[in-house]
Amino acid sequence: MHPSDESQRAHILEALQKQKNALASLRITGSPTEVGQGLVSLAELHGLLEDHAASRECYEEALGLFQQAKYKPGQAQALMGLGVVKAHFEDHRGAIERIALAASLFNEVKDREGEALARACIGESLRALGQPEGAEEKYQEALILLRQTRNTERVARLLLDIGDIRMEKGEYEPARKRFLEAVPLLEHGDDPEALAQGHLLLGEAEGLLGNHDGARPHLLRAVELYGEMHDHVYEARARWDLALACYYLQDYPAARAQFETVLPLYEEQGRADEVAKVRNILAHFTAKGV
Repeated sequence: MHPSDESQRAHILEALQKQKNALASLRITGSPTEVGQGLVSLAELHGLLEDHAASRECYEEALGLFQQAKYKPGQAQALMGLGVVKAHFEDHRGAIERIALAASLFNEVKDREGEALARACIGESLRALGQPEGAEEKYQEALILLRQTRNTERVARLLLDIGDIRMEKGEYEPARKRFLEAVPLLEHGDDPEALAQGHLLLGEAEGLLGNHDGARPHLLRAVELYGEMHDHVYEARARWDLALACYYLQDYPAARAQFETVLPLYEEQGRADEVAKVRNILAHFTAKGV
């Protein structure tokens, strides 16, 4: 485990213990709604530790208390949490059932952001079930709701999801338009992973449309961001794409430099086929005197 991950885990464990202590007091003095909110907070902390079974228990107890108190915002929150837990256990049909109930309750209490998040989560489960058209429909519904809020980062992430589905369908121009809208929003946010993904996907869309000159700066930015995050899997993907863009632009020295850099990344990941492919390309460059 990375030292920063260990430190983060220690902070979550400390917060978990504090929340357990607070909940013990709430059970004596608090109303059902207050105890329910305490349980939701505890469930979220268990979720951060990937203890989804403990998370589910807390959400189930919270849901019962919110139902007893007839508190709809809390019911929506608990149902949403239970749906997310089901998705973690790969029960996507069960997840959709719970989250759809949550979306309905969020709608009733006029919580646009909650409803948007619920619809987006249904989209993720539909995508996991191999239903991209249904997923895109849910993402679009979530997008309409989120555009009414100021949560531009969530809007941008939805645009990436919609564009990614279009890429899978071979609809590169509509995908490119989504990515072009998402990237400037992400540049103003604080989610480097989403920003890197945006530049990578936009670069790939430009490349697939034959615009290698337009692809190059986005792929270079993706390489930089993934390098900073030490995400060698996606850095390798971005470098491979960047190498191809340079090759198609006949900038052979730049292409060679990228192929040489991606080679140890593939070796580190044990990707023998890719290693062989890059070695052949580099041998070809050497034979041509590049």
